[in-house]
Amino acid sequence: MNNRFLTLGAIALLSATAFTSCDDNPDIEPVIDTVEVSDGVFVVNQGNYYSNIAGTLTYVDFDSKTATQKAFAAANSGMVLGDTPQDAIVYGSKLYISVYDSNIIRVVDRKTLSLIKDIQPGSGSVPGSKPRYITAHEGKLYISMYDGYVAKLDTVSLNIESSVKVGPNPDGIAVFNNRIYVANSDGLNYLAGYANGKTVSEIDIATFSELRKIPVGLNPGQVAATSAGVYVICRGDYTSIPSTLQAINADGSTTDICTATLMCATESALYYIDSPVDGGGITAFSRRAADTGATVSYSIDKISAPAAIGVEPVSGNIFITAYTMGNSGYADYNAPGFMNHYDENGNFVARYDVGLSPCAIAFNNTVVYNVH
Repeated sequence: MNNRFLTLGAIALLSATAFTSCDDNPDIEPVIDTVEVSDGVFVVNQGNYYSNIAGTLTYVDFDSKTATQKAFAAANSGMVLGDTPQDAIVYGSKLYISVYDSNIIRVVDRKTLSLIKDIQPGSGSVPGSKPRYITAHEGKLYISMYDGYVAKLDTVSLNIESSVKVGPNPDGIAVFNNRIYVANSDGLNYLAGYANGKTVSEIDIATFSELRKIPVGLNPGQVAATSAGVYVICRGDYTSIPSTLQAINADGSTTDICTATLMCATESALYYIDSPVDGGGITAFSRRAADTGATVSYSIDKISAPAAIGVEPVSGNIFITAYTMGNSGYADYNAPGFMNHYDENGNFVARYDVGLSPCAIAFNNTVVYNVH
C-alpha cells in the first residue's frame, strides 16, 4: 500500500477525468492538472557546535515508515553536513539547507540527496553571511543572513544575485502578498537584553528594497504567513518577558494572540505550541484558522522539550520534533532526539528517532502533472 499523501481535490479530479480521452476530440487543447504528493519529511538536526558534534539530516519515508539517519552523509561518501545547520526547504527538484556556523547553503538533489553545489554567502561582491532561515517565491529563495541582510538566490543559476540590508541578526522569514517579512532579532546582543531586537522588516519583492521596519515585541524569531496574514513569535527575554505570538496587521500595528514558542503555517491555518523554558513541556498543540481566527487545541501525550513543529500541507498531518530528556530533568543537548507524527485530528500515528537537536522540518513534496 502506498502511504504517500495526495490532495483530496486532486483525487476527485483524477477520478472525474479518468474516463476522458483527448484523442476523442483532437481539436480540443489538452488540459493539464497538477497534483501535489508528499513522499516523506526531512529533519534538520543541528548537532552541538560547542561539543564538536556536526549537524546531520534525517529522512523519514512515508511509504516504508522508516527513518534514515545521516542521510546526507550516506549519499555523499560520508561528507559532514556542517556546523549548526539551521533550516531547509524543498523547492522544485532540489533541497536547500542553510548551515549557519559553516556559512554554507548546500544544494542537493531532493531524491538522491547527492550534493549539487555549495554556495558560500558573502564570498563574492554581494554582502550577507551566516545563513539562517529560507523562504521561496517565484523561482527565488530569500534567506536571512545573521550579519544583517536578506539574500536573494536564483534557483536556476544557483547564484546569490543580490541582498538588502535589514536589522540586527535577522532570523525567521516569510512571504505574503509580494512582500518579504523578516524578524530582526538582535539575537547576539543578549547581554543588553536584545535591545535592538524589536522589529520586523518588510521588503518589497519587485524592487527588493526595505519598505519599513514594523515595531513588534522583544526578540522576534519565527515568522509565518497564512492566506490571511503574517505572524511573528517574539521570544522575550526567556525570564520575565514571555514568548508571545503576534499578528502583524496591514497598517503596521500588531495584535497579541497568546503565548507561544514555536509555530508553522499553511495557507489555511497557523499551528503553534507553547513550551516556556521553565514550563515543563507541552500536552497540546493548537490550530488557528486563517479565515475566521477560530482556534482548536488538540491534546497529546506530554512532550517535555519540543524543538520544532511542521504541518504536511497535503494531508494536514502534524509533526513535532523534540529533544531527549537527560537524567537531570533537562533537555540533553548531546543525545539524539525524536519526532512524533499526528494526523489532522491530533491522533498519534508514529514516533521516529532523529538526530541531535532536531530544529527544522521540510516536507519532500512533488507536483505531478496530469494531462487529459
